[in-house]
Amino acid sequence: MRALLFILICIGTVFANDVALESAIFNKVIIAVTTKEYPEVYIYKENKALEQFPGKLKIVNSCKEADIVIITTLKNLPEACKEKILFGTRYSHLRDNRVVGAFFWQKGRPNILFYKRRLERYNIKLDASFDKYIEK
Repeated sequence: MRALLFILICIGTVFANDVALESAIFNKVIIAVTTKEYPEVYIYKENKALEQFPGKLKIVNSCKEADIVIITTLKNLPEACKEKILFGTRYSHLRDNRVVGAFFWQKGRPNILFYKRRLERYNIKLDASFDKYIEK
């Protein structure tokens, strides 16, 4: 019984650390993209990391209020969201030309990817620390 309890606690701790890490990465990326200290973010569908640990981000209830939209799916995306900066949570979201970048997990590691032309379309200039994540 003690061993089972220990295993459950370990799994919970590892999951909480991953969620907190994911939230910290989202915070850094979103603040860099919007150049605001406290950006307003709309989450289309759900994002557990940002919902649990929003950090400096203000989670809003509609696209109209948002500076940036975090998408977990592109299906049935509201029209108001299509005019905003879209940032994906899956590599496949990058197939859509409206998505400026994505943060996703691959083989257990976090990955960030931006497309230069899409950033330029929104006049987004990221600092040099993001250069290795920008594809031409």
